[in-house]
Amino acid sequence: MREEGIHEPLWDKGLGIRVSMYGKVIRRQKPAKATVVNDEAILRYARPIDLILARAMHYSFIIMMTLAVYGYFAYDLGERTY
Repeated sequence: MREEGIHEPLWDKGLGIRVSMYGKVIRRQKPAKATVVNDEAILRYARPIDLILARAMHYSFIIMMTLAVYGYFAYDLGERTY
């Protein structure tokens, strides 16, 4: 992408926030109307394995959040003080 003159967003500054946005674009498989990343370039350079990785990242996030909510309510972590 750099050879084509497309660089990472300046607002990311190494935090890795763009990774979730790239994953969302790859999972959706079509460019959005309004976005902060270059959807066309992401889709042009995405490999077939990237779709699998994007789905794995999405599902692992959903599972982690489900377990966190379950743990919060099942073990009453909100009321516990140390």
